[in-house]
Amino acid sequence: MKKFILVIMFFLLLSMTGCIDPSVDYISFELKPGIDTVELQEDYIDPGATAYYGFKKLEVITVINEVDTSRVGVYDIVYQVTYKDLTQTWVRKVTVVDETPPTITLNPGIDTILIGETWVDQGVTVSDLSQLDVTVTVTGQVASAVGRYEITYQATDYYGNMSELVRIVYVIDPQ
Repeated sequence: MKKFILVIMFFLLLSMTGCIDPSVDYISFELKPGIDTVELQEDYIDPGATAYYGFKKLEVITVINEVDTSRVGVYDIVYQVTYKDLTQTWVRKVTVVDETPPTITLNPGIDTILIGETWVDQGVTVSDLSQLDVTVTVTGQVASAVGRYEITYQATDYYGNMSELVRIVYVIDPQ
């Protein structure tokens, strides 16, 4: 009997919704789950949103999608729903981040020299997803004595991501 009464009340509520003035308060909206933080230069796929007026599913349109994964920042995706004369919008925030360190590549060079010769550092080539300036710090030196020497290149991008590479230089005695 309780189930029967609940069913009747449910149908009464449904029939009454057509008798009352539409209100944005009856629009329920949900952002579909998805990733809202994306790495620089990666593809971003908008998961979209759903909306209902009571039990009636509404069409959700995207009116603004300014996500630009080629630049770090916070971007808006604006969704809009219209039901009768009612229009409502919602915003999803998408954050583009750079958490990838720069890439360092050794330039070719002569890294084994004879004692008494001068070693010439051919340096490194550095690239970064952000296309912004990268600071390269070089530490270490090659002495005039026989031995193995390390030259360390440390690259830091605009967002603080860091990578490091070591060049080994040998000074040998030909005798």
